[in-house]
Formats: sequence, C-alpha cells, structure tokens
Amino acid sequence: MAGYWLWQGGADATRPAPPSKTERQKTSAATSPARPTPAQPSATAGKVQSGEASRTTGKGVHADAQSDASSPSVPGSTPGGDADKAAPSVPRNATSDAVDGEGAVRAPVNAGALPYEESLDAPLEEGVKQVDYALVQTLVRLGIARERLRIASVETRNEQGESYHFQQMTLGVGDAPDRFVKAFVEALSVWAERAQMRKKADDLIEVYVGGVLTHEITLSLYESVEEPRPGTPVEGALLAIVIDDIGESMGAVRDLLKLDYPVTFAVWPRSSHAREAAEAAHRAGREVMIHQPMEPLKYPSVKPGPGAIYVRMGRDEIEATLRDNLARVPHAVGLNNHMGSRFTQDVRGVRAVCEALEGKGLFVLDSVTHSGSVFYREARRAGLPAGKRNVFLDVIHDKRNIMFQLDKAARVAHEQGVAVAIGHPLAETVAALKEWQRTRDKSVRIVTMRQLLDAETTARR
Repeated sequence: MAGYWLWQGGADATRPAPPSKTERQKTSAATSPARPTPAQPSATAGKVQSGEASRTTGKGVHADAQSDASSPSVPGSTPGGDADKAAPSVPRNATSDAVDGEGAVRAPVNAGALPYEESLDAPLEEGVKQVDYALVQTLVRLGIARERLRIASVETRNEQGESYHFQQMTLGVGDAPDRFVKAFVEALSVWAERAQMRKKADDLIEVYVGGVLTHEITLSLYESVEEPRPGTPVEGALLAIVIDDIGESMGAVRDLLKLDYPVTFAVWPRSSHAREAAEAAHRAGREVMIHQPMEPLKYPSVKPGPGAIYVRMGRDEIEATLRDNLARVPHAVGLNNHMGSRFTQDVRGVRAVCEALEGKGLFVLDSVTHSGSVFYREARRAGLPAGKRNVFLDVIHDKRNIMFQLDKAARVAHEQGVAVAIGHPLAETVAALKEWQRTRDKSVRIVTMRQLLDAETTARR
C-alpha cells in the first residue's frame, strides 16, 4: 500500500514520498509557518510539604514535588529556558566567589542569576522530542493509559551529521483508531510544526521530521499490547540517570535521595549548596560528579557561569580552574560538561581537561551538547573511563513526557546494553522519577555512572 499524507506541517499538497535531501535543505531555509497558540494542560495542585515553602519552578529550582508537575513549557525550549534572561544587578557586598572567568563581578550564584542551559544544536532530535510530546498529549486528551503505548525499538540514526532517535511503537487504540489518528494530527499541528504524518497502512502510521522518518506507530485494535521484544536483546541492560545542576535546591536533593533506585548527582561547583549537596548524596551512598561549566557557542551572550573554562585559556589556567572546582565538591568521582557546545569541540582545550584529570581516578561523561563534541573521544584517547549521554529527559518540562523519555532510555539500554539519561532538578523531573519507580521496566538495572563504565570495560575485554 502506497499510503497517504495526513499532516505535513501546514503544507497543503499531498506528496507520494518523503522529500529528498535537497528539498529538505530548501525547506529548512524557508520560514516555518506560524504555530497556533496551544492551550496549556493544567497542573494538579499538590500539598506543600511540611517545613518547605512552595518554590518557583525553574532550572535548579525545585517546586513542591508532591504536585502533579505536568504543566509544560513550550516544546523545543531547552531545560530551564533561561538562555536570554538578564542577570540581576550585582549587590555591593558581592563575595570573591562571585567573580566569573572574565574577571567581572556578578551576583552570588542562585537559581535565577544565570542561564542554566544553552540551546542544543540538534534541530532534528528536538523535532523528535516535539513529536514525542504531541503523542503523549494525544494519549492524555483521549484518556488512553500510558501502559497501552509500548516502545518496541529505539535506534540511533544519523542524518547529515546529526544523531537522532528512530522509534518503533505499538499503541492499543481499541476500536477507535481513526479517533486517535485525528487527535494526533491536531496535536502535531500545534506542537510539532516540522512534522509530517503518513498513513502507510490501516494499522501503521509514519511520522517524519523535516522529511526524515523518525517514528513508526503500529495501531492495535486491542487495548492492551504485549511487551515488545527488542530486535537484539541484551542481557543485563544497564541505565545510568544523571541529574545535572545540583546545588541550588536542597529540597530537590532530599526528594531525589528518597527514590528506590540510585541517581548520580552532578553538582554545579559554584552553586549555593554545592558542598552540602555533595555531602548529603555521599552519606546516602549516592554517586557525586562535578558539573563543570564550559564555554558555549553563543558566549558571551550566553554565559556558563562562575568557574567556567574557555577555549582562550591556557593549560595551566584550565588545570587551576578544575582544581579549584574539585575542591568545592567533595566525594566527586567524575565530571561532565555544563553547556560547552564550543569548548567540547576544541581539541586543544579538551585535551587539557583530560590531562588535568589524569591520575585523579575520575571518569568523564560527555553531555553531548553539540554533535561535534570530541570530549568522549579525547577522554578515551587519554585512557580515562568515559561515557556519553543518550537521552535528555526534560527538554520539555512535562511529567508525562519525561516518563516517556525514561521509557525510551530504558529501551536504548535493552538494545545497546547500556544507556545514559540526563535530567535536571525540576519539579516535573522529580515527580516523573518518583512515579516511574513504580511503573518502570524492572528488567533494566539502574546503576551509577561508575558501575556502567566498569561494565562496559569488562565487556570490551
């Protein structure tokens, strides 16, 4: 069956096949159609914990984790969404800790003082996450239980130098497949303006982002679907979950420590409670890392914050900065990058970091904030234990969508043996992690980064 197009990101013409690479390049250069303003799902108000004031939700700011925490920001926004936020005025009594790498005095570190994330240079993967979100919102709208959607396969593919996730799923829609398709088309028109949807068969729909196939969804007339079997099952699938930007909210730290599986705490070294957070995590038997700020592509309009390293720095200055940051975060056993889309592409700078870490017993996690990052490669070349991120959990701040990304990370672990997911101490993320501990695939073992890297090393021998 040739199939037919149901939604093409606002285009009216029906195409018999996805556009060619040349057509996609022309399309990407054109102005995208205006996106309708979506109605935001309402969040269920939760109880405020005893002794804890309700806090503003934001990057590094933990709102009451008892809330439903499902009201999202606009899809496509980066975690925190504060890249263009101006820093507050600097108080007269700013301490020496509030001097950044440029020598300029700035306000003491707090949740609202700095941009927490830079935009990821990954438009295709961003589009994939927008489609994921549209799918999750469709399930919510139609009252379809999350358990009726099964991720059968997640494959990492590459398109013109950018990695993205191709997903195959099965959805139990009962006797109303047309109702689901109609609602999904409407959701894509709101949340994923670059997406196109094609009905390939009565029970199979395909979704493309910018002409690239990203999702295949099989519609089952049964409301329950069997647990999918990955194409290449791997025994002992391992998943490490790293929470970045730890150190501004001790409430988030306490809630994360209550989970019945371990998460790794990546502590921002110049945060308000860096030492306190690291000590609390260590006492609870949790793994601690340094979340090292690095220069982004859009610097200086986007600043990585105090304690950052820059491509202009020499080897000695990089080593001194890292030494100072390590002293601020006790019990750290590894390091990953905060921002760093420019720095992690700079071979000279990255090699200086790896040389500074040699002999300290630390591992490296490349957060992959840019597809051109050489951090993982150079760490391996230097003989350091190294891993790289597979899934960002909370690019879209929505509890249900974050749970979907957790399920995706678990499926990657099944198929590749190991996977690394990175999230942030948002109220939505904490709420998702808490609920996921009851519903997750127990055949995937949640481990620390060190355990995951040790298992990889053993497997390579």
